[in-house]
Amino acid sequence: MIKLYEDYLEVSDSELITKLIGLGAGIEEGGKAKLPLLEAAYFADKGVIKFDKDKILENARKGDALADDKYKIIKFLRDRGYITRVSMDTTEYFRVHQKGIRVGEDRTQYVLKVVPRDWQTNMKDIKQAIGFAGKLRKELVIAYIEKEDIHFIKISRTNFE
Repeated sequence: MIKLYEDYLEVSDSELITKLIGLGAGIEEGGKAKLPLLEAAYFADKGVIKFDKDKILENARKGDALADDKYKIIKFLRDRGYITRVSMDTTEYFRVHQKGIRVGEDRTQYVLKVVPRDWQTNMKDIKQAIGFAGKLRKELVIAYIEKEDIHFIKISRTNFE
């Protein structure tokens, strides 16, 4: 059984849960799996989950103006073999695992932040994002979509001592 909630999709079929966890999706709790909406939309699109992808994305758009861009970026990365994980508590950052890593091994290489094409920022926000990635000991990547092309920018901090 599959149930759509405001900010996640719940799966209770044990075979499907095993398959999804094996694909690096969702979190298993009490015999059920919870998937963030953007991950659920990807697996619905691939036919792994029998649910309407558009309905899932419609829910995602209600709480996130960048839901469509984030979905396209997740699809781009997953289609190229990168396990991309969306946090259950925030969709501001994704974790992108090293290519070829087995599911279950925490081999997150990047923390990815999706921004709008016309993103305006300041040094305080950039330092905050770098600090967030630094606490996790990961590299920060900013992603945006311009004219259907996805662009990735890696940002790091350095010291000249």
